[in-house]
Parts: sequence; C-alpha cells; structure tokens
Amino acid sequence: MDNIEEHPRLPIDLNESGETEELVKPRVGICFVSGADFSRFCHEYAYREGFELFIKSSELLKEFKAKGVCRRGVGDKEAKPDMTKRMRFKCKSGGQAKTEGCNVTGCKMFVYGVLRGGKYDITSCKLAHNHELNPSCSNLMVNYRSIDQGTFERAIINDNAGISINRNFSAQVLEHGGFDNMTFNNRDLRNAINLDRRMTRCMGDARALEDYFKKQHELNNEFYSCLKVGEDGTLLNSFWSDARSRDSYKYFAHVIAFDTTFSVNRFRMPFAPFIGINHHGSSIIFGAALITHEDTENFVWVFEKFQKCMGTKPKGICTDQCRAIGRAVEVVFPGVPHRFCLWHLLQNAAKNLGTNANWKDIDRLIRTAVHDMMDLEEFDEAWCIIMDKYGLREASWMKEQYETRSQWAPAYCRGTFWAGMSSTQRSEGMNRFFKTQVNLQCGFLTFVKRYEQALKNKAAEEADNTSGVRFSKVVHKCNVCGGEERV
Repeated sequence: MDNIEEHPRLPIDLNESGETEELVKPRVGICFVSGADFSRFCHEYAYREGFELFIKSSELLKEFKAKGVCRRGVGDKEAKPDMTKRMRFKCKSGGQAKTEGCNVTGCKMFVYGVLRGGKYDITSCKLAHNHELNPSCSNLMVNYRSIDQGTFERAIINDNAGISINRNFSAQVLEHGGFDNMTFNNRDLRNAINLDRRMTRCMGDARALEDYFKKQHELNNEFYSCLKVGEDGTLLNSFWSDARSRDSYKYFAHVIAFDTTFSVNRFRMPFAPFIGINHHGSSIIFGAALITHEDTENFVWVFEKFQKCMGTKPKGICTDQCRAIGRAVEVVFPGVPHRFCLWHLLQNAAKNLGTNANWKDIDRLIRTAVHDMMDLEEFDEAWCIIMDKYGLREASWMKEQYETRSQWAPAYCRGTFWAGMSSTQRSEGMNRFFKTQVNLQCGFLTFVKRYEQALKNKAAEEADNTSGVRFSKVVHKCNVCGGEERV
C-alpha cells in the first residue's frame, strides 16, 4: 500500500472553466477518504472532460444493509456513496444502442473503486471513449444542471413582480454573460418557479385546510385526515377520506386505481384520488391526496396513510408505469398484484415505435396480441414474432414491456380479479370532472370543499342507480289493459 497516493477532497464548482487548474485524471493508485469523495472526483473529471457518468454497479456495507438501506430506498433508506464498499462508474454512452437515434454508443469507459482499510482506492479504470466529448456543454448536461440559491432567489423576486418565466430566464442569461455560462435551462427555471408557487400557495392554505379537517372530524369521528408539513410551515402532502368512503372500502376493496395525471396539467393541482368500482359498475372514491412533488418518498407517505386509514391493503392496484409509484407500491403493498394501465402502454407504443416505417402493421399486430391472445404461450409467441419480423428484438421499449408483461398483458392477468379494470381511465374520468370545478386561483381549501360536494353528487347518483334497479324488478304489465303496476 506504499504506492497509493491519497487525493484531497475536490468539490465540484460548475462555474469554473477548469483552464487555470490542471485536470487530474482517474488512475490506479489514487485513494480517497470516503465514497462521497470518490464519487465527487469522478463526476468532476467527467464534467471537465464533457461527458456524464452513472453508477453501473455498487455494493452496500453490511451495517447499512442491516438497516434496510437499498438502491430503491427513499429518505433514510436511500443508498448513498458513503454507504458502499465498492462502486463502478460508467460513461452514460455505454451499453448497446437499442433504438434509432439513441445516444448510446457502446462506450467502454469506466472507473472502479473499492473500500480498503478505511479508504477508497481506484483499483482499475479505462478512460478511452468511442464518441466525441463536449466540455463546452457540460454545464447543461442532466447530471450537472443546477440553479444556485442566489439565482433562484432573484428569479422568485422577478416572478412575484409579474415578470414572465421566459423574460425571467432571458434576464438570467444576460446576468450570467450568455448561454455558455448558464448551468440550467428554461425548463429547469420553470419547474423551480412552479414548485415555489405551489409551496407558497400551500403555506397560505395549510392552516385553513388543517382547521377544516378538524371540524370535519368533530362532525364525524370516522373522518380521517393527515397532513405533512415542512419545517417552514408549508404543506407538503395531505390525505383524507370521509366516513362514507371508508365504509365503501370495506365492501369494494378489491381493486383500486391510482393516478396523478391531474397534477401535471395546466391547473397544477397535485390531486391523486383512489378510485374503486361498486356493485353497479360505477366509480367510487375511497380517498384522495394532494401531493407536492411526485417522487417515491411522497408516494410512500400517501400509500402508508391510505393503508392506515382503511386498515387493510387492497387486493389489487392499477397505475401507470411511473417508476416512483412502482417503487412505492413495492414498499407499502408488498405482494399486492400491481397492474399497469393498458391504455397508457398502447399510447407509449406509438411514442416509442411511431417513427418506424412499418408502424401501422406493428400497431395492428401489438393490439391483436394484447386483446386476442388470451393464452400465455400464444401471447409470448405473438410478441416474439413481432420483434423478430420487424427487427425489434433489441428495441428497449419492446424488450422492457416483454419483461414486465405479467403486470399488463390480459393473458397474464386472467388469474386475478380486476373488476373489469385494465386502465386508470376511471381516475382520469374523475379528473375531467374536477377540471370543471377548479381554476388557477382555486386554493386547496376551496378545492377540498368542492371535492366533498362531488362526493355528495356521486352518492346521489348511486342512490338513483339503486332505485332504478329496484323499480325495474317490480314493474308488471297487465295482459288485459296493457297498464303497468309497481308492487
């Protein structure tokens, strides 16, 4: 170990050009104090060279494994570089190109580090690339885009003054001396400002919403609500369910649909309802959540509150293919059948394969395989024929869907009761209703009150359906006069 050179902590400054300091390249023999320093060093090198890295593989230390930390974990359970005993970084252009126009070039560049004797050693590396590097654009690569606190605060001030986001961004470009010096783009600024707007609105409505929920609980102690508030008093998440919804869940907890489409439209209301089906085939609402940000940690919180409120897990859940929702389902509802929305999947097929010259034929065959092949072997054979006939065996989308076919293909879902539900369109139908009830100026308290009114309307509709069924069974027609009589 005498030939090992220890490298100091090297923070990444995205505003430095790197011209005045000699670039230190990874090489066997360099060691670091921690995994965080090793990760920082590798990313700094990638930033100055003009490419992006990702962790291809890693291994956690035993003490963190024992605490439940994993790569899919969230919050305290999330794996971090300091918790690993080895890490292998690879160029993001590594692997094999699977779709037309893909940026993957099969690059073999990697850096491998191992924890030995309390220090992280680089034990092997290969720095050669098979593609062009672009250090002049490093500041706009996904790994390295960021908005510093001072810039963010000035952007919020401009937004509060009524300056549009496009003009706000143009002012930032001028202040930074041109696009070449920017470390974020227009979309990054728009997302940051929209999140701040939402948080600000939440801060004003949090107290009123909390008081409203308390009053509802006083009126009926079966009313359930829970709020998650940040350190600065802003409302992060909320979940609530009234007595009628909780009672309905006892009878119709077979399948639930969970969808957050309403949180990404122009109304920007982070609304996520839990939808079920009653004995009339009508949609019913078991509960609803307001989610500040769509990530695994927040979805885990919402699912945990839903399960605590209802007392039991659902027998099946249908969502879109959002990975954050998928990880949350695995954490909170282990063992519960999780089905992907079939409608979304077919829409994604057009997005991923629509540029193919034979797309119309591919689309027809995919729909035939999905809707007509109810035998497992027949479906697998039909899907493989499509991949082989049109050269899609290595297409990432086709391959990924085939690997997850047990979660969406009707042939694989036949053995589980889904109440006729194969998509989240019932949730989206409910969202369409709420779009007529709210606008950009609608606060959370107003929204929740209108939500309660919607539940009353749904209850009245269900009562009408029930009455219709009852009377339809007792109407008799007289054979003599032709009149009708209700018994």
